[in-house]
Amino acid sequence: MKTAHKIRMNPTPEQVEYLKRACGTRRFLYNWGREQWEKQYQAYRLEQETTPEEQRVLPPPNAFALKKQFNALRAELYPWTYEVTKCVVEGAFDDLGKAYSNFFAGRAEYPKYKKKGKSHESFYLSNDKCTIGSHWIAIPGLGRFILDQRQQGKDRGKLKRKLGTVNLSEKLRFVEVDTVSTPLKKGNRRKQILCERVKMLAATVSSEAGHWYLSVQLEIKKAVPPTPSPVVGVDVGLKQAAVVSDGRVLENQKPLALHLKKLGKLQRQLSRKQKIKDPETGKTTFSKNYQKQRVKVARKHQQIANIRRDVQHKFTTELARTCGTIGVEDLNILGMMANRKLSRAVADAAMGQLLQLLKTKVAASGGNLFIASRWFPSTKRCSECGQIKKRMPLKHRTYQCLVCGLVIDRDRNASLNLAQFAHDMLRRLSA
Repeated sequence: MKTAHKIRMNPTPEQVEYLKRACGTRRFLYNWGREQWEKQYQAYRLEQETTPEEQRVLPPPNAFALKKQFNALRAELYPWTYEVTKCVVEGAFDDLGKAYSNFFAGRAEYPKYKKKGKSHESFYLSNDKCTIGSHWIAIPGLGRFILDQRQQGKDRGKLKRKLGTVNLSEKLRFVEVDTVSTPLKKGNRRKQILCERVKMLAATVSSEAGHWYLSVQLEIKKAVPPTPSPVVGVDVGLKQAAVVSDGRVLENQKPLALHLKKLGKLQRQLSRKQKIKDPETGKTTFSKNYQKQRVKVARKHQQIANIRRDVQHKFTTELARTCGTIGVEDLNILGMMANRKLSRAVADAAMGQLLQLLKTKVAASGGNLFIASRWFPSTKRCSECGQIKKRMPLKHRTYQCLVCGLVIDRDRNASLNLAQFAHDMLRRLSA
């Protein structure tokens, strides 16, 4: 099974300069490849339209050929790219190839140029070029870069290893059973995930709101726990983030609504900071106070997202461990976002993220997740007798059946109907 572990890094100011340069190099290479791809594709298309088939010589552009072309020009035109590890070059062209593959497959829009300050800053590290230890990672080229910046010639061999090691806030959680040592603290023992085999595939260093993170991609093999027997339904909504048919409820934390006043104040302060646009070049120069305030706004957004993500992770983990079969409903999130009166509340609830976490964790724990169609009448159907109402507006929070007289909360009624749907699908699967 493939998984990932995201760890916060604690680099020194000198190490941050190298990480920023690596991200900038990766962004430049991506944009260079994007430009060359467009030029080569236009030439290829023109040849296809104007030249007979037996005389055509131009192949369609691809990421591997662009990387080979760049390496031929690198020493002469772009020698500064040698200051960072070669993994940056390989990762940039791999990302470009994936971007075009996703576009041609209909999974994404046409690739755009990456702009400094707006695109997600990151770079790739291969598994044979970096070393991860206890609370540290050795990044290739980092120690040499810092020594060159210091212009230090003595004891370079001793300092290169030390300066090239970045501190991590925690250990890698996935450990092999044969090599693990039992931690003294109980909290650290809970963090460990024992596996039969752990293989590191790659790593990605990224920046988010002024903080640096390391995402380690792993291939693990561990014993699958026995699948629990309970079958439940989960109704996702706005008043309660999720209602389970067995009585459990995840309250909607509304982190954006709670922090909206503070966020608005920070954004108003940002709008008053100095920024000057050059009328000739069109480039905007931002003051240092603007950059500081921008980081404050970004960290407030990060705090809101972390609150939401933490609650959803805990809820979905508990649900996947205790329930073997779960029924949920497919939601038209885009349609709900089109409602201007509900769009902010829908975005704040992050229902799509909750369903995606549930789907991933149920599959990892060996359970079954059945997704009902968005036209399934989970709210309109009576969970007692099966009678379906014609209309059930949002203002009616209680379901009252006119046939059997059942009076029940509408979300609880929907979760019971989804549990019955999961029972039917499980029965049909085992038949």
